[in-house]
Amino acid sequence: MSRILLAILVIEFAIGARARAADESNPPASNAVDSSIASGLAYLAKQQSADGAVDASGAPRVATTGLALMAFLAAGNTPDDGQYGRSVRRAIDFLVQSAPADDGYFGKLDGSRMYGHGIVTLALAEAYGVEPDEQNRAAIRAVLARAVAVILKAHDIQKPSEHQGGWRYEPNSLDSDLSLSGWNILALRAAGNIGIDVPKDHVDRARSYVLQCYNKLQRGFAYQPRQDASIGMTGLAVLDLCLLDAATARDEVAHGVQLLLDHPVTAETRFPYYTMYYVTQAAFQVGEPPWPIIWRSTRDRLLKEQSPDGGWPQSRSGEEPGRVYATSMAILTLSVPKGLLPTYQR
Repeated sequence: MSRILLAILVIEFAIGARARAADESNPPASNAVDSSIASGLAYLAKQQSADGAVDASGAPRVATTGLALMAFLAAGNTPDDGQYGRSVRRAIDFLVQSAPADDGYFGKLDGSRMYGHGIVTLALAEAYGVEPDEQNRAAIRAVLARAVAVILKAHDIQKPSEHQGGWRYEPNSLDSDLSLSGWNILALRAAGNIGIDVPKDHVDRARSYVLQCYNKLQRGFAYQPRQDASIGMTGLAVLDLCLLDAATARDEVAHGVQLLLDHPVTAETRFPYYTMYYVTQAAFQVGEPPWPIIWRSTRDRLLKEQSPDGGWPQSRSGEEPGRVYATSMAILTLSVPKGLLPTYQR
């Protein structure tokens, strides 16, 4: 066993102990989750193209490859190690080789815009942390340095006061939204974890934008300031505020958690995979009392909805882009108790 994999297993035991306690009284449920993740990873591996991309027809292949890479990593696979180590290696190589040499903006490659850019930056930063080869590490870091520069430059665009501190679809957009900002906040946190400079001012402004999206009447968070609160945006905001150590936002976090408990994900929830992912991550950060309640509900829903081929179906509305996306998000959600992705560790 490699030292890297051993270190990951140690982290998994330490970080995931409290989360796994939610299933300790029900070993069959824990076994079912492991089996479900294994089937999902096998499905993703079958979707990997010869060039290393993990894509689906009509989906943004760079962004979906980033999500699939994170799913493999979240389940304990590292480059050249683990059952799907080869899949991890090929996905990393594809993303590094795809990186635009001129400006480093991944979002222009497949139309995923700053969404895809944040996702790929996050995925490569997670991969960098478990990359054993020095030459490969140097290549990943060079790509990440340019990708982070894109995010920071977009953050410095002068915008109206209510949109300051966030990100939007394009680097030069003049407004912001919480959904897109969430991915880029995570990307900057991941970059900071591996030693890439992320000035504190950017962190502070990002935190302020998240709080700008708080709806005081509904006691939850909205897609943009002054809009209605939603489950997905509230889960995202609670996660980000926990990771950003926003001690001054304790009331907003507490109110947001209560909204998540009062309004569980249902068949009618818009963007269900996205929402389950963020709600589950938020509950994990907070711990008791929301964690066991939300985890069991999400776990049971995802286990029930998995297709016989190991993947998950596209969401009913069709607004989420395809089965690779759905499967990657489902695996990331079911892998939350493992606690393997450093970006989400407090």
